[in-house]
Amino acid sequence: MSTLEEIDSLLKGLESEIPGVIGTIVATQDGFVITDTLSGDGAEEVAAMVATTAGVSARMSDTLSAGTVEETSIKGERGSIFLYRSGDEGVLGVVAEGDVNVGMINLRARRVAREVEDRLQSPSVT
Repeated sequence: MSTLEEIDSLLKGLESEIPGVIGTIVATQDGFVITDTLSGDGAEEVAAMVATTAGVSARMSDTLSAGTVEETSIKGERGSIFLYRSGDEGVLGVVAEGDVNVGMINLRARRVAREVEDRLQSPSVT
């Protein structure tokens, strides 16, 4: 199984295990899609916004001397997006409905982000 297939499997598992998760994306730090489970054609735009948000969060954290940003969340009236650092290379984004179990997302997504980081650091080509 290739690295991309492994990451796809992780994302699909995350999405299927948590009611209310409506899409996931792994983007590079500079805003390119690695892979996603988002519906529609907006993955490139979402990846760019994920990278921008991660960058602004890092800048804020630097200004406040808070250390490396591990995660960022944005809650809207009808939904949320949660961003998790996946090493120096990637960012995991989880898009959810408004009534989702945030604790469950954090628990699972933190683990998936670490697994994505491992795969991005040691890609397989099979």
